[in-house]
Amino acid sequence: MKIVMIGQKGLPARSGGIERHVEILAPGLVSRGHEVIVYGRKRYVGNRVLALPGVIQEFSWGIPTKHLDAITHSFTALVHARQHKPDIVHIHGTGAALLTPLARMIHPRAKVIVTIHCLDRVLSKWNRFARFMFQLGEKCACYFAHKTIAVSETLTRYCLMQYHRQTSFIAHAFPAMEQPDKTALEAFGLQENGYFLFVARLIPDKQAHTLVDAYTLARKERPDLFKHKPLVIVGSGSSTDKYVDWMYRKVAGLSGVLMVGAQYGETLRALQAHAFAHVFPTASEGLSLAVLEAGAFARPVIATSIEANVEATGGHMIPCVPGDVTSLAQAMITAADMDTQALSNLGQACAGHIAHAYDEDQRIDDLIRLYSEAVYRKSELVTELVPNAS
Repeated sequence: MKIVMIGQKGLPARSGGIERHVEILAPGLVSRGHEVIVYGRKRYVGNRVLALPGVIQEFSWGIPTKHLDAITHSFTALVHARQHKPDIVHIHGTGAALLTPLARMIHPRAKVIVTIHCLDRVLSKWNRFARFMFQLGEKCACYFAHKTIAVSETLTRYCLMQYHRQTSFIAHAFPAMEQPDKTALEAFGLQENGYFLFVARLIPDKQAHTLVDAYTLARKERPDLFKHKPLVIVGSGSSTDKYVDWMYRKVAGLSGVLMVGAQYGETLRALQAHAFAHVFPTASEGLSLAVLEAGAFARPVIATSIEANVEATGGHMIPCVPGDVTSLAQAMITAADMDTQALSNLGQACAGHIAHAYDEDQRIDDLIRLYSEAVYRKSELVTELVPNAS
């Protein structure tokens, strides 16, 4: 099959859940004999025509503003993709999903697949009109796509309850994580297993400000536990410059808090693999790849007890209440006061869940089966029949 993917900023991924999701899927599809064309934005990845081995990257044109960037790039990508005559047009995200009816008109012979990654409309960075358009995108994904995918059980239930549409639940495909070298920590003055780590975009909904307050409170209550365990915040803004500036002012002069901006590649993996614990104080999620990365490295996870985080970790995490500074501070104290074996067991349990539920090969095979069903109207039985006891 020839598959066109639209909605991501480009490959290789620098940040963003959709970009990392596609970065895993595209080579996997190519390795199984399919042709994959991804559409990117030059200011995100430069002129990388060959994004990853075997994956072709085209570039679309768009208006680089907060509200028009994604939708205009997705529109021009849809138009340009006509020359490829794809079998599948796969749209990622509820913003780009607004174009689902148009995609069906522009590509009448292709099957249009939409993946819902999160509920963008709940993010506080968007104004009322943008939130309305994201909700309209959800409806377009559920009502006009040939097949709609949700990356979590939480989103699957949401689509069923909100729009009375049964989506296909296909969890993130997630590869095994190789243990990176720890020398990258030296640039930040960090020690292995000696810091709490936050990895996310710096937007209010990820609650980095709540984490800073909670860390400060925990450090005040138990200085013996936190004196040599700094908090490291990794991430940059996403059309949230005012919030980012406020965060840097907030941590200025605070003892033990280190903001290091966006990090990529081996440096990011080293920070993730050698952290004492990962902290996810987020108020809302679709299903966070950063949580999967933390768990896959078998590091303890402290996270808000929202459904998406419980699902991602299989419940193998130290929970806290969303938006509650005291609850998060207590969760961090609990982690810092746990013995080494208990922490290791928690991390290993989470890693085992992720290896099973998000197995890369199985999830890519799930996607191919969905493609085949859409294109060839061919359903494939994947659950083994139980022999008759008689």
